[in-house]
Amino acid sequence: MPLSFFRDSITVQRAATTTKNGMQVFDWDHATTHTIDKIQIAGGGTSREYERTLNVSDTRTLRASYDADIQAGDRVIWNGDVYEVNGEVFHTKSPTGRVSSTRCQLVRWTG
Repeated sequence: MPLSFFRDSITVQRAATTTKNGMQVFDWDHATTHTIDKIQIAGGGTSREYERTLNVSDTRTLRASYDADIQAGDRVIWNGDVYEVNGEVFHTKSPTGRVSSTRCQLVRWTG
């Protein structure tokens, strides 16, 4: 799909890291933010689980330009909802360079 169809924007939150009990952990209180324009987010699916409360997960696929600054572990704010990058971020070059893109999966849990 041509990048001209990428008409949305997101805010990316990237946590600082700190050492706690000898381990690297995310410090979301000192996160930095930046905006990425010209992205596309498509529905991925939802699931629900019942234990004591209803838990729902919402997955999405994010596509952006090849040089989009997004990493595994980042949080993404889109349409007022906070998603987490679920897994690795893939940067794919097309043979012609016209439709090179970045792609990753997002997930949001509620409940």
